[in-house]
Amino acid sequence: MLTIFFRAVILYTVSVAAVRLMGKRQIGQLQPYELVLAILIADLAAGPMSGAETPLAYGLVPIAALVIMHSAASLLGMKSPPFRRLLNGTARVLVLSGSIQYGELKRVCMTVSDLLEAVRANGVMNIHEVGTAVLETNGVLSVFPLSAKRAVSPEDMNLTVPPDEPASVLIADGERREQTIAQAGLSDQQVADFLHAQGVGDPRSVLLLALDSTGEAYLQT
Repeated sequence: MLTIFFRAVILYTVSVAAVRLMGKRQIGQLQPYELVLAILIADLAAGPMSGAETPLAYGLVPIAALVIMHSAASLLGMKSPPFRRLLNGTARVLVLSGSIQYGELKRVCMTVSDLLEAVRANGVMNIHEVGTAVLETNGVLSVFPLSAKRAVSPEDMNLTVPPDEPASVLIADGERREQTIAQAGLSDQQVADFLHAQGVGDPRSVLLLALDSTGEAYLQT
């Protein structure tokens, strides 16, 4: 039993490392060959993990081979556009200028109901509000509303707005971020004075203290 436990730990660690080597993609953003790789890794790890009679190398060696193949395919895809198109396919325009491209729907084996569902998932209620919809190579549908239906932007109103910048996290989970505090130009005393003014005596009781680009602080204990 202890042997199976340690085999599971080893295979889990190797599988996680293999998936990490695939990059930062989310599961819903995997290319077809990456999804196949993830499925194969899970299948290869399952056998040696559950059966002590199966040599551990029967799982480790094929996983290593798959990772090498993935790295080679990714490198070749970056160097060769034709190979990349062969490996990943091409994006398909399903809605163009507000008109559903039925021929493209048939090529990607989608029904109109599938298209409507994907459009709603993108926050657009009615298909006649869609200007362009593109089925990306990873299976995600990108939806762009008609120009008359899109939200008004500051540029449309000739307004100048400050650039968006991520908030500076000064304290998270009770831990002070000393580097971020220094980058924000704050001293330890200033942070302590702010917390004291908010009735917080111990920084370890702070769940989150963040400072946005306008100088407004967000505090939650």
